[in-house]
Amino acid sequence: MSTSRVRRALCARPILLAFSTLGFCSTAALADTISAPGMSAPGTLVYDALGMPTITAATDNDAAFLQGYAQAKARFFEMDFNRRAVSGTLAELVGQPALANDIQSRTLGLRRAALATWQAMDDDTRGWLQAYANGVNYWLKTTPSLPPEYHALSLSQAEPWLPIDTISVGKGLAYQLSFDSSKVSNTINFAAYQKAAAAAKVDPVALYFGDTHRFAPPDSTVTIPGFTPGAASVGSGAPAAALQATVQTPASQPQLISAQTVKLAQSWLDKVANHPLIAPTLRSRADREGSNEFAVSGSVTESGKPILANDPHLTLALPPIFMEMHITSNDPAYTQPLNASGVSVPGAPGIIQGCTTNVCWGTTVNPMDVTDFFQETLQLNAVGLPTAIVHNGQAEPVIWQFQSYYVNKMQAGVTDNLVRDDSIGPTNGGVTVIVPRRNNGPIVQIDGSSGLSIAYTGFGPTMELKAFKKINRANNLADFQNALTYFDFGSQNFAYADTAGNIAYFTSAENPIRQDLQEGAPGGGIPPWLIRDGSGKLHHDWLPVQHPQPNQATPFEIMPAAEMPHVINPASGFFANGNNDPIGILAGNNPLAMQRPGGGIYYLNYNYSVYRVTRISKLLSAMIAQGRKITPDNIKTVQLNRQPADAELVLPYLLAAYTNAQGSAWSQLSALANDSGVVQAMSYLQGWNLATPTGLAQGYDSPSSIDTIALPPGVFLPATYGKNADVAATLYYLWRSNAIKNIEDKTLTGLGLGSYLPADDDAWTSVKFLLDAFPVLGGKGASGVNFFAVSGAPDAASARDYVLLKSLKDALTQASSNAFAAAFNNSTNPADYHWGLLHRFVLAHPLGGPFNVPGAGSPYPFTDLSANLPGLARDSGWETVNPGGHALRVSGVNDFMFSGDTAPGRRFVGEMSLPINAFEVIPGGNSAVLGSPNYVDQLPLWLTGQYHPLTVGNP
Repeated sequence: MSTSRVRRALCARPILLAFSTLGFCSTAALADTISAPGMSAPGTLVYDALGMPTITAATDNDAAFLQGYAQAKARFFEMDFNRRAVSGTLAELVGQPALANDIQSRTLGLRRAALATWQAMDDDTRGWLQAYANGVNYWLKTTPSLPPEYHALSLSQAEPWLPIDTISVGKGLAYQLSFDSSKVSNTINFAAYQKAAAAAKVDPVALYFGDTHRFAPPDSTVTIPGFTPGAASVGSGAPAAALQATVQTPASQPQLISAQTVKLAQSWLDKVANHPLIAPTLRSRADREGSNEFAVSGSVTESGKPILANDPHLTLALPPIFMEMHITSNDPAYTQPLNASGVSVPGAPGIIQGCTTNVCWGTTVNPMDVTDFFQETLQLNAVGLPTAIVHNGQAEPVIWQFQSYYVNKMQAGVTDNLVRDDSIGPTNGGVTVIVPRRNNGPIVQIDGSSGLSIAYTGFGPTMELKAFKKINRANNLADFQNALTYFDFGSQNFAYADTAGNIAYFTSAENPIRQDLQEGAPGGGIPPWLIRDGSGKLHHDWLPVQHPQPNQATPFEIMPAAEMPHVINPASGFFANGNNDPIGILAGNNPLAMQRPGGGIYYLNYNYSVYRVTRISKLLSAMIAQGRKITPDNIKTVQLNRQPADAELVLPYLLAAYTNAQGSAWSQLSALANDSGVVQAMSYLQGWNLATPTGLAQGYDSPSSIDTIALPPGVFLPATYGKNADVAATLYYLWRSNAIKNIEDKTLTGLGLGSYLPADDDAWTSVKFLLDAFPVLGGKGASGVNFFAVSGAPDAASARDYVLLKSLKDALTQASSNAFAAAFNNSTNPADYHWGLLHRFVLAHPLGGPFNVPGAGSPYPFTDLSANLPGLARDSGWETVNPGGHALRVSGVNDFMFSGDTAPGRRFVGEMSLPINAFEVIPGGNSAVLGSPNYVDQLPLWLTGQYHPLTVGNP
C-alpha cells in the first residue's frame, strides 16, 4: 500500500481536518512562546508538520522545562502509566486488575532504586530533572483537560510529576533491556533435564547445554573479530561467518538441583508469569530484545563521510516508545550551545538517540549479565517475616519496607474514587524484605527458612540520565567517551560517528565481578545462569569494589572499560551489531572459557542473537568488496532488508534432502519426494530469493528494490529472483515450525520433557546445530540422544531427510486445515498462501478499543485485514534485519502476529557531512492524544520503508 494513498485517506477524515493546523495534512508550523515561573527567560516551542517540537531556550534547565511541558502535552497518559507501572501504583490509575502486579513491582523495587539515585545525584543533574518536572506540572496546571484516557477511567485529576518519576521511568526502560529472570526458568528446566538424563543414562549438561539450550550461536559473525580484552582495538577485518558445528559442552557439572530450589523458583515464576514488566524477562535475552546499529567509515562512502544507522527494536505499541524532539539552548554556563535532535523518552529530559551538531549516536541492547538470583537461608520472626539472611554462618539483618496500596474503584457517576486496599498481608507484599548484601535487592519468594533473593546492578544509585545529559553536549569522541563513564546500567552497545571522520563502537554499563569466577571456576559447578548459592560457601557473591573505575556507581568490583568490547575506526571500514556476541566469547559453546588479562574468568553473558548481524555484515562486506561507494540510500536498503539469514543457512538442508530423496531406494522417503504437494512446494522454495513480502494489495511492503541489490553469488540463496516470494516465505516458516516440533519436541517428549521444551529460539538453534554437526554426530546430539529416530530408516542420513521432508508435508497439511482456514480457506494450492495473511500486527494501547490501530471506533483509516484476520499485514519476519518478530512454533492463523512484540521503534540513518544529513521515522506519531493528526501520521512511512528528514544543528 502506498504512503501517498494512506496520507490522502488520513487527510480526508473529518475528525482530522479539525487538527490539520498541527501537521500531517498541512505544512504549517505552530509556535508557542512559553513564559512561566521557574524559567529564567521566555522560550519557544515550534512544531513541524509531524508534531516534532524544536525547543529554543536560554538555559539547559529552561530547555528541560519546555521539554517537560511539550512531552506532557503530547504524551502525559503514557508518562503517568509508565511511572506507575514501574513504581507499583498502577491500580491507582486503571483499577483492581493491576493490584497483583503492583505488589510484584513494589517488591522488585525500581522506585526504591530511583529514590537512592536521586539522593546520590549531583546538584546540577537534580536541577535539570526538577526543571523538567516543573515543565510537566506547568502543563498539568494550565491544561483545560486531561487526555481522553482519564475520562474513560473516571478520573479528573493526576498526581504532580516528581523528579523521582523521571528516574523511575528511566530505571524501568533500562530494566527491560538488562534484567534476566530466565535464570529462574533455566533452573527449573535444568532440574527436569537432570532427572530425565539420569533415566536415559546420558549426561544432563550435554543434553541441556550441548543439545537443546546451546550457548554457541548458530553463526559466528561478531562485531569485533580478534578483540583482546584490555588492549586497544582497531578491528581486524570483516567478520567471519563460519557455521557453528562445535560439539563442546561446558566443563562444569552443576550439583543436583534440589526440590526446594525448584519449589522456590516455580512459586515465584507463577506469581510473575503474566506481569507485563517482569514476565518478558523470563525469556532468554536473545528471544526478547533486538536492535541493529552499524556504521561505515568515510573511506568506503561516496561522500567520504561516515554513515551511521540505528534501529532499536522495542515493544510495538501505542503510544510509541519515543517522541521526536530538537532541543537548543544558549546556556552561558557552557562555552558552546546545546543543539541536540532525535528521539526522547516521554517522562525524561534530553535526547536518548540522535545527534548534536558534530556527533551522532545510536544504541542496541548489550546482553550483559548483571543479574543473579540467590537461594538464601533465612531467620524468621513469629509471623514468618525474615529478620536476617545467614551468610558464612553469620546472621546479616535485612531491611523492611512497609507498603500501602490504593485502587481506583470505578463506578458510574463517581470520579476520583481512590480507595485503600488493606487485604495485603505482611508476607504477601505488605512488607518488602531488602537484602543489603544483594545491592539492596529484594527477597521475592519465601518458603519456610529458604528464600529467593535478587542482586542486580540497577537496584543501586545509577547515573545514566547524567550520561545522556553529557552526550547531548558531546562535540567529539573524547566528550562522548567521558559521558559513557556515567552510564551505569541498562547495558547498551553504543554506536558513534562524527563529522571529524570517526566511527566507534563501545559496550557500556558496569559488569560485576563474581568471586568464584575471579577465582577461576564456578563454585560448586553452579554457573551464573542458574540460581546461585547465597550461603557464601561457594563464593558466588559479587566482589566488593577494590579497583574503583572512573565515575563508578556500583559498590562492587566491575570490569574496567579497557576489557569491555570496543573498537575505534575499524580497519575493515565498518562495524555492525545486532545484540550479538561482540567478540566470539561463546564460539566454543562455553561462556566461561575466556580469561581476564590479570587472571580470572572473563565473563560477559551466556546468550546472544546473531541472525540480523549476519545479514548486515554480509551486505556491507559485499558492498565494500565490490568497491562500491556507499550512500545513505544503500544504508537504508540494508536497514530494511527482509531476507532471513536463518533461511539462508538452514534451507539448503531441506533442498538437499529433497534431492537425496528423489534418488533414494527407501520407498518411504522417495514417496515423500514424489508427493504432489511436496513437489509443488519445493518449486517455490528452490527459486526463493529469501524475500518476505506480504503478497497482498492491502499489505504494507518496503520497496521491492531492497531484495534485488546486486551482490556476489552466495550472499543470497539462490542468486536469482524467484517467483512468489510471499508464498515461499509462508512455506518456509510453516516448515520451520514443524521441523522444530518433529525434531526437538518429539524427541524431548519421548524423554519425559514435554513440559520443559526449549523456547523457540533455543529450539531452532538446536535444530541447526544437529544439522551442521550431522557429519560428525550422525543425527545424535552431544549427549548421544538421537533426534532423527525414524522406524525403518536404512541409515541416519535417510532418517534425517525423511524428517525434514515430512515436516514440509506436515506444513502443507497444516496450511489447508481449519486452523488456517481464515487465511487460506482450506486451500491445498500453495499459490494461495500469501505471507501477509499470517504476518500481521495491531498497535495496541493499554486501554484498547478506539485507542488501538486498527481499533473499534478508531478515527484513523486503518482497518483489520478481515473480520477473522485482525491487524495490518506487513512484510519481514523473525530476525530479519527489518524485523517483525513472531512465534516459531505455530498452531493457528494468528500465531504469526507480532502485536506487542519487538520491532523498530525508530529507524535512523545519518551521514556525517556538515550539516549532518539525517533521516528517521517512528512507528506511530509524536502525539498520543486520540484524534490528533500526529497520533499515527508516521505509521504509513514506517510500514513502507520510508523516512523523513531530521534537522541536525541549526535549520
